[in-house]
Amino acid sequence: MSYSVKVDHSPAYELVNSLYAFIYYKKLKPLDIKDEWIAKVKASIPKKFIAEFEDERWEVLHRIVLLITQCPKKDSVTDFLDWLEKVSPGEIFERLSPWVEAIPANIGEIRDKTLELLRLWNEYYFQYLPSDILSQLQADAALKAKRAQELSPIDLIEEVTNGIRVEPVDELTQVYVIPQYHCKPSVIHDYFKGMATYLYPIAPQLSEKEIAYQNIIRLSQALSDENRLKVLEFISRGPCNLIELHKNMGLAKSTVHHHATALAKAGIVRRHYMGSTTVAFYSVRPSFISLLTEGLERITLSKGKSS
Repeated sequence: MSYSVKVDHSPAYELVNSLYAFIYYKKLKPLDIKDEWIAKVKASIPKKFIAEFEDERWEVLHRIVLLITQCPKKDSVTDFLDWLEKVSPGEIFERLSPWVEAIPANIGEIRDKTLELLRLWNEYYFQYLPSDILSQLQADAALKAKRAQELSPIDLIEEVTNGIRVEPVDELTQVYVIPQYHCKPSVIHDYFKGMATYLYPIAPQLSEKEIAYQNIIRLSQALSDENRLKVLEFISRGPCNLIELHKNMGLAKSTVHHHATALAKAGIVRRHYMGSTTVAFYSVRPSFISLLTEGLERITLSKGKSS
């Protein structure tokens, strides 16, 4: 049984994603946004609200993203926040229950507090976000929607996430892919009952030569460790899981996981998921070889031509 994929877009997703990046910045590092961004944002927020924004106990991403997917009008942040304010706790329960196994009894209180935080975040940070970022997100979603007409769901997800394969399982029926900016280069993904969401990083707006430089640096750094090359060599023999890697590499399990993750983030190996956010197995992604060689050819054989 296969699943369907939908490319979705709304500024509300990035509102939530940006607050998530702020709250969990230390856990998500390394991100393209740096410590300077955190300092600048903190300076723009009244001190009395800082502790609330940094409180990791509040749910500001996963279930809210589910609600955004169901919002009937979400062309703007205000559209979504106004809708969320009007939805009753009972309706929130009904909207979440098909996908979420455990819903707190105080869902109304959680909604009210989350709504308060999102309104404050919009007031002090998000409304000042450069409009070109939101335009890039919208344009990328439109581009990926066209690609969705050309590729199978599993291939589309691999393309937008640079190597994640969502394997069909009986209970999975719908996958949402959503462009995001603040958590680049990470992919933020969640599995629910019958649904998965993937917030994928949009590509930077660079020239072909700049893209070649980035590809070479990313791939070369990922391949610059001898043990990592050995991990890649073992994976190239055939799909394998973390336990198999650990047994055959003679390295600590945490070390093997670190190397496999580094290779995956560089787009060198695929991470295959089967109904959860735990990697089921890894496989080699041969396209990285041509990406590296083409990049080297572009910067060494272009005879000084700029592009």
